[in-house]
Amino acid sequence: MAEEIFAGLDDIRWARMRHAYGPAADVPGLLRGLADPDPAVRETALDGMYGTVHHQGDVYPCTVAAIPFLLRIAADPGVPGRAEVVRLLAGIGSAEDPTELEGAYRKANQAVGAAYPLWEKLLEDADPRVREAVTEVLPACTRRGRAALTLLTARLPHEPDESVRTAIVRTVGTLARAEGDPGQEPRDWLAGVAAAEPGVRLRLVALTELTSLPGVSDVMGADDALDLLAAVYRTGTPVTEPAAFETATPAGAVRRSCEQAAQCRRAPEAADLVRGLSRSYGDRVAERVRLLTGLLRSPEWECHADALPVADHLVSGWRGDYRELVGVVGERIRDGHPRTRPATVRMLEDLGEVALPAVDALAEALESTPRRAVPHTEADGTDLPWVIEWASGPPTVSPGVRVLARAGDPRALPMVAWALDHEPMPNHATSCAVSLGTRAAPLLPLLIARLRDLPAGDRFDDRRDDVAYALAAIGPAAAEALPVLLAGPHTHAVIRALGKIAATEGEVVDALRVAAGAADRRTAVTAASALWEIAGDAEPALAVAGRYLDDDDRHAWRDAAELLAGVGQATKPQLTRLRRLTRRKDPQRGRGPGAALSRGPGRDRRTLITRPEWPCAPGSAAPAS
Repeated sequence: MAEEIFAGLDDIRWARMRHAYGPAADVPGLLRGLADPDPAVRETALDGMYGTVHHQGDVYPCTVAAIPFLLRIAADPGVPGRAEVVRLLAGIGSAEDPTELEGAYRKANQAVGAAYPLWEKLLEDADPRVREAVTEVLPACTRRGRAALTLLTARLPHEPDESVRTAIVRTVGTLARAEGDPGQEPRDWLAGVAAAEPGVRLRLVALTELTSLPGVSDVMGADDALDLLAAVYRTGTPVTEPAAFETATPAGAVRRSCEQAAQCRRAPEAADLVRGLSRSYGDRVAERVRLLTGLLRSPEWECHADALPVADHLVSGWRGDYRELVGVVGERIRDGHPRTRPATVRMLEDLGEVALPAVDALAEALESTPRRAVPHTEADGTDLPWVIEWASGPPTVSPGVRVLARAGDPRALPMVAWALDHEPMPNHATSCAVSLGTRAAPLLPLLIARLRDLPAGDRFDDRRDDVAYALAAIGPAAAEALPVLLAGPHTHAVIRALGKIAATEGEVVDALRVAAGAADRRTAVTAASALWEIAGDAEPALAVAGRYLDDDDRHAWRDAAELLAGVGQATKPQLTRLRRLTRRKDPQRGRGPGAALSRGPGRDRRTLITRPEWPCAPGSAAPAS
């Protein structure tokens, strides 16, 4: 049978094709491994396919060439591990988003879609895992969308496996959304499933998919969803038993992690339900907030574990009023379960001032911690440390302290001070000081001591520069550090600190003049800008800009243009060059040349005027009108 599956495999010149890590000569071995009787061999081969042939979702010519053999494996009922191969084909066929494909991606999608008769057959396969995987590949069959909808809706009454039934309903929703305007039939079918099915999990999935369809509203509010979710958490969901083998692969590590997480839970599949529910509400942010706030207020730690990552995604990606939600996150820091408390803190890490409703609870927990430094193996325990120590490499300031500092809370000061005094100095200690800005002035003695003690001149050790950035954030109040800064190497970070701290001419200006002639562009540009800010001297800026404005490196001439924009002056040749730069069709051009041209010697140097007809770089703000 293997001979039939792999007939012609060795006739292909695999070595002439490439995948993510070089020649694709290893693809035949990976394909044979996918059909091996040993599950460890299969997992290793699958890891190789995802790691090279379908690396991070990429599709190469060798990926397309592998599809016929993958289809033969999936079609042979005597081969183990077919469900994983079908899921691999779903990824290769861009089942998650089969729109606007080109090149190899389009060829792969067409090859997977052309196998629709096979998917029809496998939807009645004896293995429920294969049937479930088939529901994931059907969205790749873009030309058979209506037929796939009919196929799935007809299959549900005959499908005995609860997980497959759930997957069928999910895919019906996916296919209906792909239609744009799916008509009334899928809506009525989903509504019928939600009304007639006795299983609460399937009813919830049907309502979720119905809510997500265009033109459907008020199907299920957050309160109704919370009632259904509570029933799911009470009754539980299937728990996958751990595999009886191990592999030293990323795929094996992910599998073990999922198995271990599921073993501790009563309803491990509820996480997907929460994620799908939140997504189904779309731009109805208030409804999503109500859903997640309700879960976080539940006494069940599993509800917290499932709500936190979804809440993190919501707050990071959608505008809304999150004060109540973040406040409840703070409550969970106070009394949270050991399994969720660290995740609660991590959710706040990138929120900045949005985290303010939770910082009181966070500060109390950090101030009362019995252990200020813990090994990383214990960092996910009940205690919230200040510093986390690693088996190799320097320690790091804990996420909790970083959240407090990024919120600008002065209660972080003693924690950051303790970290700065810790040996060895933890990573992120100085960035916490930067986040505190001028509030970090009490840390000045410790920062100066670190500046004196840290080695200078090692280009692989940037800790001294990190301290300089912290001093720059403090500003003129860090004047005491000027002699130490002047005595060491004048790196870009040090020059920046000198410019931010110094308020008068003198030795600092002399040092800046020397630095403006440095060979390093960033150092020279920063020094010239600082001279203009401190001494009002534009000559160094004009000289530095003259060195880099004609450079072919766009970073160089962009820095030069922005420097000229800062001083509001330019020589005639520089003005000519700036005009040419504004006409370049370069999406990375930025607004430096236009800003420099819009500034004249008589303009207030704090005013920026940009001509409306100049195009913006993609992703930048619109020009001022």
